[in-house]
Amino acid sequence: MDEKFFFRNREGESVAAILGIPGKPNGHAVILLHCFMCTKHHRIMRNLAECLAISGFAVLRFDFSGNGESKGKVEESTYTKMISEVKDAVSLLKKRGMKKIGVAGHSMGAMLGLLCAHEDPRIDAVAFISGSSQAARVREVFSDEVVEKAEREGSAEAFVYGRDIILKREFLHDLEKYNVGHAVAMLKKPLLIVHGAKDEVIAPFHARSLFGWAHEPKTLELVAGADHLFRRDEDLIRLREIVCGWFGKSLSPQ
Repeated sequence: MDEKFFFRNREGESVAAILGIPGKPNGHAVILLHCFMCTKHHRIMRNLAECLAISGFAVLRFDFSGNGESKGKVEESTYTKMISEVKDAVSLLKKRGMKKIGVAGHSMGAMLGLLCAHEDPRIDAVAFISGSSQAARVREVFSDEVVEKAEREGSAEAFVYGRDIILKREFLHDLEKYNVGHAVAMLKKPLLIVHGAKDEVIAPFHARSLFGWAHEPKTLELVAGADHLFRRDEDLIRLREIVCGWFGKSLSPQ
């Protein structure tokens, strides 16, 4: 059963969320974090939510402000703002009595989940899917001309993944506050890294690098033949199996 609702972020904007409530709850929860310019309804998010709920987890997925059904403007987003929204989601689940909470993010969402877990002791486990070892990697989504104009003039128009957006200097400078490698090296929480061996957007060496820097307990799964979005059905099924099985062990619902 899914419960749809809105919660307020720290700027007072309405954030659209879906809480999947399992038939046989185990008392634990997983937060799913979507990729850059995506939504909580992305195919990966929906499939992981379904699988995790079957496994007994409450599953919270939401649209970062400025995306999907959430209020706010995407050009006003920063990593700092989005990490604060993840923390708001953790608070919401804690108020609902969840004993342990994991985060699973895809691409940009993977980096946000890891960075948030580094800061927030209430997060107990992290699944890092198709993410980069460099927080500033998202700069590469934009052309050099757009980035240079935003740096020089404060903002620049861009067309990204089918959307017209404004890239602001504040977003670029905020990225510089975060070091994904440092966060993973300091994490000391169960970590799962999953990456497509044929990822055409973020090369698999990012996954191998992060795994090398991470503390135990850690798991690395390279899915043979899978691209960045796990477009083939067999790759998505494998992703579901890996993530759901790992959370079943790492959050120890028994």
